[in-house]
Amino acid sequence: MKKVLLVLVLFICFSAINVSAWEPNDLTKFPPCMNEKNWILNLGFGLVWLGDIGNDHFYIPSFRLSFDKNAGLGDKKLPFFFGGIVGYSGEGHKRDGWFQHNISLGFRAGYHFNWGVDKLDTYAVTTIGWVFHNWKGNYSSSSSSDSFWGINIGARWFVSDNFGFWAETGYLDGFNIDLGLAFKF
Repeated sequence: MKKVLLVLVLFICFSAINVSAWEPNDLTKFPPCMNEKNWILNLGFGLVWLGDIGNDHFYIPSFRLSFDKNAGLGDKKLPFFFGGIVGYSGEGHKRDGWFQHNISLGFRAGYHFNWGVDKLDTYAVTTIGWVFHNWKGNYSSSSSSDSFWGINIGARWFVSDNFGFWAETGYLDGFNIDLGLAFKF
């Protein structure tokens, strides 16, 4: 417990030092680890609430691939990005003999926040898209589709110039937390 408290205090002190050096004008610039020409590829999975798992009900967590292209917009070259998302998830019930595949495709648009931390990229992103459902049971099957939308916040921490870790949370057709690997080109 003492170690956790020490890490938390050090994190708060480190954050306070960085935020004190921050200026409002920094929000109009790309973070130090990004520039206008970068492409970013996020590959990861979603964490799910497992409250209804059991009693022969199972769930395949969402796998997501998102790609973003940085674009400086306007006279000040504001740090926006645009891209897409592809995802898969599934769920089923062994005893009742059904399974549903969900494939999602969408468009993303977001804004980078520059806090002056060298390897950190934080952002807000909105997503709109379509999810395709394919349901198969013992005696029948069906397909359908729905639109979806989302608004998330995220962070990427780059351990090298082109590789890092990624986390995103918010609402994307339900509450979600996504984790994974980030690649910058």
